[in-house]
Amino acid sequence: MTTLAVQYDRENADCEKLAQKLDLPLINAPAQHEGLLLSYRNNRLTLSQPMARDAGAVCVDFCDTRLSFRLAQSLSREAVVKAVGGLAPKQSETGTAPHLIDATAGLGQDAFILAAAGWQVSLVEQSPVIHALLEDGLQRARVAAMAPPHQRLLETILPRLHLCEPGNSLTVLPTLPVASVIYLDPMFPAREKTARVKKNRYLLQHLHGEEGVGEGLLPLALSLATKVVVKRPRLAQPLASMAPASSLTGKTSRFDIYVGSPDRSAAQ
Repeated sequence: MTTLAVQYDRENADCEKLAQKLDLPLINAPAQHEGLLLSYRNNRLTLSQPMARDAGAVCVDFCDTRLSFRLAQSLSREAVVKAVGGLAPKQSETGTAPHLIDATAGLGQDAFILAAAGWQVSLVEQSPVIHALLEDGLQRARVAAMAPPHQRLLETILPRLHLCEPGNSLTVLPTLPVASVIYLDPMFPAREKTARVKKNRYLLQHLHGEEGVGEGLLPLALSLATKVVVKRPRLAQPLASMAPASSLTGKTSRFDIYVGSPDRSAAQ
């Protein structure tokens, strides 16, 4: 795993709180730090690798113009929405939207799109660092929702997103309320430096290491939900070499769809 630190900022007390929460060192010379760095840039918690500038930097921004553009289009045409079963019914028999678990939440964009499509989404993220990025992004989105132009949109979407405490999905999944769908988007080993094309993946792989590839998740998910959707690179082998019931294939990604046989009593 790569060395991780938090950049000290005397004008932002949150950096000290973050370092204490994650048990990470505070540093004053970020340009000379060889590992990954958490810092506050324009009040956004950001992950970067100062000694590898081409690695870029990532943060969670639910008000990003590219994400806003996707939301302005027909959500029913989004591949991830199609894969989970389409737009969620306005309400289930219990009077609430159907529940979906994103068991590998990452930076939360797919979960956000699914919440916009009407699903109640529980986000599970193992890495405390990525979890901190998600928390920061959600907090800033709540502030943005208090005023135009994001007010109406975020007021509707944010209440449907529930960020669970950081933890391994193998442990967390059986403790969550029953979900109609479990969504998996595990890390995939990059070939040479191709991951730098997708800079967020390059940085997140440094955080997750080997445990991020989703080993053991698919069998567990199939025991807990009637439908499991796994996002894979278009030409990748199925997760755990388990053949899906069907697939939706795009230009770069593929959504493998599995039929589960939930038995919550056995799982618990």
